[in-house]
Amino acid sequence: MSPLASNILEITLHELITKGEQILIAYDKPDAKIDARLLMCYLLGCKQLNLILNKDEITSRQLEESYMYLIAKRTQGIPLQYITKSQEFMALDFYVDERVLIPRQDTETLVETVIHIIKKEQIHQVVDIGSGSGCISISLAHYLSDIKITAMDISQGALDITYKNAAFHGVSDRITCIKSDLFSDFTGELNSIDLVISNPPYISKEECETLMQEVNDYEPKLALTDGLDGLSFYRRISNEVKPFLKPNGIIAYEIGYNQAEAVKDILANAGFENIEVIKDLAGKDRVVIARNNIL
Repeated sequence: MSPLASNILEITLHELITKGEQILIAYDKPDAKIDARLLMCYLLGCKQLNLILNKDEITSRQLEESYMYLIAKRTQGIPLQYITKSQEFMALDFYVDERVLIPRQDTETLVETVIHIIKKEQIHQVVDIGSGSGCISISLAHYLSDIKITAMDISQGALDITYKNAAFHGVSDRITCIKSDLFSDFTGELNSIDLVISNPPYISKEECETLMQEVNDYEPKLALTDGLDGLSFYRRISNEVKPFLKPNGIIAYEIGYNQAEAVKDILANAGFENIEVIKDLAGKDRVVIARNNIL
């Protein structure tokens, strides 16, 4: 039976979506209109255009109940992406749930920067530290056919999602998943890595308290903050990677908007050179790139 079947309530698809939107507005959800439409698209498995084309169709009681259930979950603060189990990143669709951070557009600056570097240089072995959903590793593997990536995360749940997404995008043969606290269980050879990329937990304990409730309540704390000053993972990675990174090898970090100078100092103290800061589309410091001292 079609979910757009007739019933005695005679509420149209457009009216039902509007009802959902009004409920989200009442709960002060800033993207109420967008969320109301995307939740219906998820429920029907359709594109937004189909909502317009079928806006006057009478909906079923079953559809209305299912839709109101999703709207209720959204009013509770559950992120849209955790309800729909999906987030777009680098024009690719990624499965996400509460085990991983929701991929954000800010991180695309990091991936685009590294893609540009790899296209110019002889880079084949890449390590992604803190893979989460796998959005970084998989995007690199999707757009660059000549690289192999080791995706590492301390969370087995996150690695399961990385593998799920890698299989979906057909790149699992070039991505190796390793459960490891940074390099503690890394089995690669010394001086074997061409490039290390990481979007580590960089939100400080103090800043974490100011995050949106949705982020604080639902996204994994382990992937958000180090519980300290937000810089501890930069310190650890920059030092632990040295034996494995090739001479003149590259390290690429995503950083918080106010962390550029601190991360540059950390890298310089660890023996990295040619340190460069790259801004995102909003003009904020977002990426730091450095090279391993060849000495």
